[in-house]
Amino acid sequence: MQPRINIAIKAARAAADYIVHTQEKLLFDKEQGQDPDHVYKTVCQGAEKTIVHHLEKAYPNDTITTRLGGRIQNGEEGEWIVDTIQGQYLFTRGLSGHCITMSYLIAGKVEHALIINPMTKDEYYASKGRGAYLNNSRIRSSNARDLSNALVAAQFPSTDKTRPNASGQFATFASLADKGARVITQDSPALQIVNVAAGRVDATWGIKLFEWETQAPLFIAKEAGCIFSDFNGSPSIEETGNILCANPRLFKNLLPILNKNLS
Repeated sequence: MQPRINIAIKAARAAADYIVHTQEKLLFDKEQGQDPDHVYKTVCQGAEKTIVHHLEKAYPNDTITTRLGGRIQNGEEGEWIVDTIQGQYLFTRGLSGHCITMSYLIAGKVEHALIINPMTKDEYYASKGRGAYLNNSRIRSSNARDLSNALVAAQFPSTDKTRPNASGQFATFASLADKGARVITQDSPALQIVNVAAGRVDATWGIKLFEWETQAPLFIAKEAGCIFSDFNGSPSIEETGNILCANPRLFKNLLPILNKNLS
């Protein structure tokens, strides 16, 4: 395990403990009428401070950027990108489908990535050229050959930017059902992608995702043997934010369906 991954895991574990301990208070505050978004932001900021504390101490020459706090520390070496709670909606409901994501970049390219689910304690991580791991065990994408009995993950459009794609999603769901596949939905794109990397899910797609949602998980997925593109087959996903990630066999089966219904 690379030294920066070791430090990232130590920092993320401390933040995960903080998040778990404060989630019960969040639910209590909701019952008392406090704004869930405000409490969520407060918890995120506390978790960010926990991670930043560990990173600043270990790597004073690295840049540190967090989702809420922005640029926390300027450095001349690499850059840490931190998102402490991806999956806000499930977090505010006391559910487990949220995660901490961390990426380490050199010259704009990801070299290390870590994702931790605070509730399940699952730890996904990877370093460039060294493969991907889940809880210290090497992981690879699944060997599913076709959509029959495949398990596919997706987010269902529920925001202003994704709601126009609802009819296309329904058409995609219907097509997959006809082929014998099962579809599950989740709030965190990062968890969907790393579960594909671990072979727990055979494929996943997302609509109009942000770079901070996908940067760390796609790096882990690539190290686990997955391939990804937008719905037109282009590896450059930044322009649309549309992403299909799967093992190579299912990728070829899914891409035409998504291109037809969602491109």
